[in-house]
Amino acid sequence: MRRLIGAFMLLIGVFGVVLSVIGMIVGQRLVDEVAAGLEANLTLTLESMDTVYESLVLTQEMVAEINEGLATVETTADNVALALENTGPLMEEISEVTSEEVPESLETVQASIPALMEVATTIDETLFVLSDFRIDQQILGIPLRWDLGVNYDPEVPFATSVEQLGDSLDGLPGQLRSLRVYISVTQENVGTISTDVMEIADNLNAVNENVAELDPLLDEFLATVTEFSDSLRQTRQMLVEQVRMVKIVLTIVLAWMGLTQIAPLYLGWELVTGRR
Repeated sequence: MRRLIGAFMLLIGVFGVVLSVIGMIVGQRLVDEVAAGLEANLTLTLESMDTVYESLVLTQEMVAEINEGLATVETTADNVALALENTGPLMEEISEVTSEEVPESLETVQASIPALMEVATTIDETLFVLSDFRIDQQILGIPLRWDLGVNYDPEVPFATSVEQLGDSLDGLPGQLRSLRVYISVTQENVGTISTDVMEIADNLNAVNENVAELDPLLDEFLATVTEFSDSLRQTRQMLVEQVRMVKIVLTIVLAWMGLTQIAPLYLGWELVTGRR
C-alpha cells in the first residue's frame, strides 16, 4: 500500500515537473506571439498616423493656397465692381454725346447741304471752265500754245459728292437718338452687374474667413496626431521590456511550481524504496 501511494506521489511529482517545463516553453512562445501581434498592430497604427499627419499637412497647404487664391479673386472682384461702377458716368456721357450732340451736329450739316451743293456746283463749273481754257494759235507764223495748268475731270463731281454725303446722312440722327434707349439699358445692366460682383466679393470674403478658421483647427489636429504617435512609439519601446519582464515572471512562477514537486517526489521515492 505504501509503495502504491509512493508511486502515485512520484507520478504526481513527475507530472508537475513536466507540466512546469511545458508551461515555461509554451508560455514564453505564447507571450512572444502576443507581443509580436501587439507590435505589428502598433506599427500599423503608427504608419496610419503618419499617413494622417502627412494628409493633414497637405490639407493645411491646400487651405493656405485656397485662402490666397480666394483673397486674389476677392480683390479682383472688388476692382471689377469698382470699374463697372465708374463706368456709369462714362455711359451717361456717351449717351448724351451720341443721342443729342452728334445728331444735332449732323442735322446742322444736313441743313447746310443745299447751300454746299450750290457752292460745289459753282466750284465745279468754275474748274471746268478753267480746265477748258487754252490758247492754241499762230501769230506771225509762230505757234502759240498756253493754258492755265488746270486739269479738272473727276469721276464724281464735287457737287455730286456733296449730294451723296447728304443722302448718306438721311435717317442717321434718328438712329443715333434711338441708341439712348439701348445705352440706358446697358447702363442699368452694368449697374446690376457691379452690384452682383460686389456681393460676390463679399461672399468670397466670408468664405475666405471661414477657410482661414480651418488653419488653427488643423494645427490642433496635427498636435494631437503628433502626441498620439509619440505615445504609440513609447508604448512600442516599453512593450519589449514588459514582455521580457512577463517572461521572467512566468518562468519564475512555473519554476517555483516545478520546485514544489520536490517534496512529493522525495516522499514518493522514500515510500517506493521502503525507506519509510
